[in-house]
Amino acid sequence: MPKRTEVDLLETHWTVEHMTTDRATLESFVRYEVDAERRVATIIFDRPEKLNAIPVAAFEVVGDYVKEAEADDRVKVIVFRGEGDCFGTGADGDELGFYIGYKSGKDKESRKRPPQRTRMLPDRNLLFGAFNNRISNCLKATICQVHGYCYGGHMQIALAADIVICSPDATFTHPAFRYLGAGPQDVVQWIENLGIKKAKEIMLTMRPLLAEEGEKCGFVNKVVPRDQLDQWVADYVEAISFMPLDGIMIGKSMMQLAQNARGASVGEVGAWIAHGWATNLGLDEGDWNFIKERRDKGLGRALRERDAAVAPFFRMGGRNAPRKSDK
Repeated sequence: MPKRTEVDLLETHWTVEHMTTDRATLESFVRYEVDAERRVATIIFDRPEKLNAIPVAAFEVVGDYVKEAEADDRVKVIVFRGEGDCFGTGADGDELGFYIGYKSGKDKESRKRPPQRTRMLPDRNLLFGAFNNRISNCLKATICQVHGYCYGGHMQIALAADIVICSPDATFTHPAFRYLGAGPQDVVQWIENLGIKKAKEIMLTMRPLLAEEGEKCGFVNKVVPRDQLDQWVADYVEAISFMPLDGIMIGKSMMQLAQNARGASVGEVGAWIAHGWATNLGLDEGDWNFIKERRDKGLGRALRERDAAVAPFFRMGGRNAPRKSDK
C-alpha cells in the first residue's frame, strides 16, 4: 500500500471543493532543484500571478523537499526563493478556513463551526509539523532570499530559517494577525527573531516589518540591493559550503538543543494549540470578520477594504507608505 501524505490523511477534514490537493499541481507551484557542485538545494515558489500564494496543501510539499534535502549528502545548504515580484504571500486566502472544515456559510447548515478536533490535526500535522517544524529543526543550513512581500507561511519560513538576506523593498508580517488576533502563531519564534517589543508591535498593530527594521532588530542578516541579491545569496552558500557537512549538522544539532532550552519546543506545541483557539474566536458586533467579508465581497475587495481602514503605515499593501501625518 503506498504511503499516504498528510493531505491524504486529513482529507476528511477539508471542505474539499474549495481546496487544491492534486500533488502534480502543488509541485508546479513549489519547485525543487539541486546543484550538487555548489552543494545547494533550492526550493522555489513559482506562482507569480498570485504573488506566490500557494494552496494550503502545498506547504506539505515544502516540508517534504526540506526532508529530502536534509537526507541528501550532496546538499549542505537549502535556499528558499520566489519567482516574480515577491518571495511569497503565504497560503492562498481563498482556501483559508476551508482546510479546517468551515463550509461556504451561504446557508444555515454550512454556518456551523467545525469542532476542535478538525482544527487540531491539520494545524499540528500539516501547517506546523510537516512544514514549519521541519524547517526550524532542519540540520542543514537554511537561507531565505527575500524580495517584496514575505507574508503568512512565507514569513514562517523566514522565522524558522537560519539566515535571511533581503532587498530593501522586502516587508514581513503574517495576515493571520488581521483576522485571528495577536498570537495564533509560534510566538516564541517571533520573540526570538524580533525581540519582545518589536514582536508585540507587529502582532498588535498588524503592520508589516520593513527590511531595515528587520536588520536593526536582528531578524534580517543583511539588506542588499535587489540586483545584487542573487550574488549575495550565492556568496553565503559558498561560504557555508566550505564547512564539512558533519560540522554543519553537529552545529545545527547543538543550536537546536540551545533553542529548546530557551523555549522553542514549547512554542512548537503552543503554535497549533493557539491557532485552533484563534480560528474559533468570538467576534463582537462591528468586529471585522474575514470569513464573512470574503464570502460577501470576494477575497480581493475584502482585503483592500480592511487595508483602507487603517493609516497607510499599517497597511499590508502599503509598502513603505507614509503615515497620515506625513502627507
